[in-house]
Amino acid sequence: MALGSGPQPSTTLKWMGRSPGYETVIELATGAREISHRALDDVQRGMTTSFLRAALVTHGVLEPRGEQTAKFERTARSAVDTLPAGEDRSQIRAYSLWQVQHDLARRERRGRTSERSAQSSLRLVRAAVELTAWAGARGLTLGQLRQEHLDRWSHEGSSATDGIAPFLRWAARGGLMAPLTARSQSARTHVEPISHDERLGVVRRLLHDDTLDFRDRVAGLLILLYAQPLTRILALKIEDVMIETDRVYLRLGRDPLELPQPLAHLTAMLARSPTGRASTAIAGAEPPWLFQGMRVGAPLSQSRASRRLNRVGVRILSGRTSAIMSLAAALPPTILAELLGISESGASKWYTLAGGEWARYAAQATVDASPPAAAHARCVE
Repeated sequence: MALGSGPQPSTTLKWMGRSPGYETVIELATGAREISHRALDDVQRGMTTSFLRAALVTHGVLEPRGEQTAKFERTARSAVDTLPAGEDRSQIRAYSLWQVQHDLARRERRGRTSERSAQSSLRLVRAAVELTAWAGARGLTLGQLRQEHLDRWSHEGSSATDGIAPFLRWAARGGLMAPLTARSQSARTHVEPISHDERLGVVRRLLHDDTLDFRDRVAGLLILLYAQPLTRILALKIEDVMIETDRVYLRLGRDPLELPQPLAHLTAMLARSPTGRASTAIAGAEPPWLFQGMRVGAPLSQSRASRRLNRVGVRILSGRTSAIMSLAAALPPTILAELLGISESGASKWYTLAGGEWARYAAQATVDASPPAAAHARCVE
């Protein structure tokens, strides 16, 4: 079986002894459950089912499929079925299948989806379902909706308002509805940052607490010192870490960034160390991800990484905002933009918000070769 040929049989055996997913293994091995994607879709045993599915795909037992698209298809079908039978439900089903699902499947084939893509796409369908149900409750069909109806729906506080615009455009193009304009929602530009002292307190723990997992320590430090978004961190590969004698570089932008100690040591150890988890990889195959998840070919998921970081005291959004403010006060927007992977205009807004002093001091001194984050790391040693 696929699990038996993995590179870490001892951890696999431990998993088999305590995981409810092992019941699925027995069912598949004895023929009590068909070995197919559809049969596994019916299993309600959490993430262990995803783990087993990945093993079967890796070893050629099952054909690969777009998991985000499959997840969306199952959930969207149930959402649409809450509407009463009729023309409007048929139109919403067509929107779900031929517009939203088609777009999601195309992006997944091109490798442009994340673990939350199905959820984001489902939000668009639920918005259309909610508007249709609202209209039906007032004796209206979609074709009878006018701008005043849409405004009333938005004014009543629908949580789906920000996801309705794509459906309105689709319906107008097809002649299903008159052209309508959704009320724009004010976007949250940032969250309240944590205090400087709180951020450095967590940084000290991540730097020096050897009881913590390397993955949590490095990911947390990249957020709190370098203001890196979690999605960018999880996309890092082992090849993005370059070790040269006593120096360690990490590729975050165009040019590799030299990491200060002890972050450099932690990152090097992470790049060299296995995850210690039961793996679906074929024996001898090396996972490419710096933050390897349980499944071959996939890094640690964003939801799982978020839970791990929360447990060690890293408040991701507010901590990253605090780090951005600190960096923006010390770096010119051009350098800040490359470090954070954002536009120069976006970096300029953060610079202004932070009250950056770069323009005042740029004429007096050159930028230190070590970024401000390195100074933070040294000051908490």
